[in-house]
Amino acid sequence: MSKDFTKTDAKAYACSYILLSLLQRMDRKEPGLIDELLTGAKADYEASKLQKDPPLPVPLVFEEAIACLVRANSYKDLDPRPE
Repeated sequence: MSKDFTKTDAKAYACSYILLSLLQRMDRKEPGLIDELLTGAKADYEASKLQKDPPLPVPLVFEEAIACLVRANSYKDLDPRPE
């Protein structure tokens, strides 16, 4: 790694892990949930691009949120359990 792994990094990774686990469990109980969240996040991201001079963190937040939802959704490719 190019930088030291900090307590803040550990907290962020832990939260990401918990969020992914929760999303996957919820999606098993309500199939399509992650797909709907992903579609909504992508639409909101596109809409944000139409705003004049959005704050610099806005695209980064949307890109990370979309990446997180894609990771959460990937369990379907790996999970041997029927949907």
